[in-house]
Amino acid sequence: MKRTFQTQLRTGGETGAWTVLLIPFKVAEVFGFEGRVPVKSTTNGFAFRTSISPQGDGTHCMMVNKAMQAGAKVKAGETVVVEMEPDIEPRVVPVPDDLKRPLARHAEAKAAFAKLSYSHRKEYVDWITEAKKLETRAARIEKTVQRLIEGKRKK
Repeated sequence: MKRTFQTQLRTGGETGAWTVLLIPFKVAEVFGFEGRVPVKSTTNGFAFRTSISPQGDGTHCMMVNKAMQAGAKVKAGETVVVEMEPDIEPRVVPVPDDLKRPLARHAEAKAAFAKLSYSHRKEYVDWITEAKKLETRAARIEKTVQRLIEGKRKK
């Protein structure tokens, strides 16, 4: 089911702040999935896991964030060769030990965290691990646990 194709990276959004890649085939016909589809992709030897999203007209696109652009050494306006296939492997977010401990102490928070989608768990973990100071990291962990207990999403 792996497909290789050539396409141009385009800017998107009202201000052109996004970089997107249009998928040049019918995803439902080729991959057998509709809606948002998790994929494994490689561009210029840079491999990554992401999702492609439906556009409402039968086509799909993929957001290409700054990390993906840097890894593949590409930018908007360039034509790229992309290798892509459905990603059917489970997506697991490695939870740092300093978050695991308070989650273990708060069953409600642990259960709420387990119910979150991969992307929401990743958002919390990234927010925590991107902290530069230990105090900031600790405060973010505390906020995360509290928000999970209260049933609130990260803002």
